[in-house]
Amino acid sequence: MPTKKATDNKIVPEKKSAKSPFKDQTELEDDIKSFINKYKSTVINHATRISDFFEMSCYNLIVQYYEHLGYEVTIQNLKDGKYRYKCSPSGIQSNFSYFEISKKVGRKKFSFEIQHNLAVQSSFDDEIFVTPDISIIRKNSAKETIEYYDTRRKFSYVLNKDLLTFFEVKQFNPFPELIFNFIGIVNELKKSILKNKLSTTIPAHLAPSLMISGKPNKPTKKIKKSLEKRYCINIIYDIFDSGHHTFSKDGHIDLRQFGENSSSSKDESENDPFDLPF
Repeated sequence: MPTKKATDNKIVPEKKSAKSPFKDQTELEDDIKSFINKYKSTVINHATRISDFFEMSCYNLIVQYYEHLGYEVTIQNLKDGKYRYKCSPSGIQSNFSYFEISKKVGRKKFSFEIQHNLAVQSSFDDEIFVTPDISIIRKNSAKETIEYYDTRRKFSYVLNKDLLTFFEVKQFNPFPELIFNFIGIVNELKKSILKNKLSTTIPAHLAPSLMISGKPNKPTKKIKKSLEKRYCINIIYDIFDSGHHTFSKDGHIDLRQFGENSSSSKDESENDPFDLPF
């Protein structure tokens, strides 16, 4: 029962404060520095907004996920010996650091890059580009052009055929319009997912995911359940409190994957018409 306080001789119940989707910036910074230190490097801190630090933290969770999936992880493109995150769609990709991930399947080694704020070509129109927060692309597939803008300013991008998967990061409490906006991005970048006609990739990758800092309510829980049943995606709530467990060695197995040896605890019904054949 809520506690009460006296106000003008009246007893009124105290309001319960809503769970904040935000986290202490210092705590986020310490987590980020600690993560990069594991790879014997330091961070160039050019972030100014709490949302930047949250996005950097989510990027690190994706790296951690691929480590648990058995990929070899290495830092690439350090600047003056330090890791430089790309916290904005502006800027040239070659000016920022990234992680390379590699995995051997049989005798063949597959290598990819975890890129940050890189424009991706639409799966419908070759002249349209969308910039997801985090993307997995084929190694050495990022490109530059001066033909995209009227000013001939350099533009970094990747062709749609070289995109494996992507992740959107939102520092909010979840609400319906936010979630369905993600489905629009999935449609633009990976239309095969909404048609349930994904090609099997080798090796396995994390399915496109929406990573939200805040806690869900009853309606947004229902939306998550419905969309994850329909499509090969992940909608992940409460990243601040449960993110490290969700992407941990034990927790990551509950996330939807696609590709060789992919598995998901969400595939519960053998008769589910939306189950994918892998």
